[in-house]
Amino acid sequence: MSSLALTLLLALQTAPIAGKEALLCPLPQLQQCLAGLQPDTRQQLPGEAEITRLLGGRSAMVLPLEDAKVAGLVLLAPERDASEQSAIIAGKTYVLPLARQSELTLWHELGHLEVQALRGTVLPAELTDYQQEWLADAYLLWRSTRETGELTLAWQQFHRRNLAVMSDIANISHWSSLLLIHLLKKYDLSVIAEYASFAAFCGDFYPDIPELQEAGLAEFSSLLQRTFGPGYSQPLPGYMYWRKPALAQVISPTLLRLMGKSATREWLEKDFGLASGQ
Repeated sequence: MSSLALTLLLALQTAPIAGKEALLCPLPQLQQCLAGLQPDTRQQLPGEAEITRLLGGRSAMVLPLEDAKVAGLVLLAPERDASEQSAIIAGKTYVLPLARQSELTLWHELGHLEVQALRGTVLPAELTDYQQEWLADAYLLWRSTRETGELTLAWQQFHRRNLAVMSDIANISHWSSLLLIHLLKKYDLSVIAEYASFAAFCGDFYPDIPELQEAGLAEFSSLLQRTFGPGYSQPLPGYMYWRKPALAQVISPTLLRLMGKSATREWLEKDFGLASGQ
């Protein structure tokens, strides 16, 4: 689906989410979208110029609302969605083509509203920004599987998040791959299809998910920066060795997807002192 077609499809439309509706608003229609809200609901949002500023150069943003019928406004600029994600690994640039990225972007933003609705029941009342991001991608995993009947797009999002953090450590705030790997390994397609709602799916996986404290995420950030950042000079297999096996588990599927089995094994042995899959 082209960006223009998606924009026309979404104009002033809504999507069911968390027992309410999300208002899907293409950026050019922002003024019209805001005018369509009830006055009390409209007052919860900043002005048009401020909303546009908050969106910045991103392709989407969600604005949750306290309303009996409207869960939130999803602002979309699908023409900004990337068609590929790249990263430099061992001095070579690898590129992952991105299919149906505008739909994945939409599902991620809707996931934020679903997560918001589940706080205090299925999910804890308080969630960190990082938890909200990876859980929104968990919704994307569930939704894309239900919509397509396959895990291809869920794996694409997984690989995209890995490559994004390899390319720029600032993207660790959205590095959902660290948690998604557990869902992709635990649930096959037929099992996910049995969950008629994200609430049911979330209620099953969340109690057992091995989430990290902020210090643990900071250690992964340091290791990723040392391994893929611009300051990389030579392999140091002993650097933060206690995090390397877990990191290898997360990035190995992406390395295998782009580099192949032989090159992945060689890279892991050289940089991590590990064999592929360990």
